[in-house]
Amino acid sequence: MEQIEHTIMETMTFLRYGDPLERNQQWLLNQIESVELQETAKKLSILSIQVLIEIAKDLNQNATDIANTLNVTRGGVSRIAKRLIQEDLIKEIRKKENLKEIHYQLTTKGQDIYKVQLKLIEKINYEHLKIIQSFSKEEQQTIAKYLKQVSQLSIE
Repeated sequence: MEQIEHTIMETMTFLRYGDPLERNQQWLLNQIESVELQETAKKLSILSIQVLIEIAKDLNQNATDIANTLNVTRGGVSRIAKRLIQEDLIKEIRKKENLKEIHYQLTTKGQDIYKVQLKLIEKINYEHLKIIQSFSKEEQQTIAKYLKQVSQLSIE
């Protein structure tokens, strides 16, 4: 394996499993003023935050809709929703026309964490855009091609 190939592989592994996730969580915690809310945020997994974001985006989604969007199981979303309810970040909503179907809504506490998470996403997107714009159009096309191919990988 050539050095550049080795460097790319190491970087992809680092991005997937490494320090950036921890640094992002630390940044998120530093933006929260309330100690109570910080303690709650420390308990949240990446998937929990993604579920919280999906709930904030669309109140008409149920666990199946969220699971389909995030490409996870419905049971996984239901378990996360139960934890988010216990942490008082979301609440269940049942519509009068179908009491069996459960939808979710952010609580005030959930909205506070969601707002800080949005700031983090905006900051990351801004930094990504600066990096992308530092490459020529040809380099951007190569990077895009690589990322598209990597995103389609599956081990069968």
